[in-house]
Amino acid sequence: MKNEKDPTKIMAELLKSGATMLAEICPVEGCNLPLFKLKSGEVICPVHGRVHIVKTDEEARLVFTQVYTSQILEKLEAYTLKTIDSLLNSSDVDPTDLIKWLEVLERIQRLKTKK
Repeated sequence: MKNEKDPTKIMAELLKSGATMLAEICPVEGCNLPLFKLKSGEVICPVHGRVHIVKTDEEARLVFTQVYTSQILEKLEAYTLKTIDSLLNSSDVDPTDLIKWLEVLERIQRLKTKK
């Protein structure tokens, strides 16, 4: 939720939309703005967007793993889509190769929805 607007205005908009201001502050160094919990349960900073509140090292490891896995899946999905596009633009596309890459894409999307 990165926004060039005044953080105070963003916080007011969040409150108007039903978000709850939390006692915790943004973990980004130097930010010190309060965090907000949206109706969806997501916790955000008005300037930096989504953040994760962790209380133990185990929770921190779990969040890191989830975020890192999500980033890897995004990169893999982009690579797969570029490869499929390249195959489709090829004059001698092998349907077997195309099917294999479509299966890879389907698996990636399945993993992304399991979160």
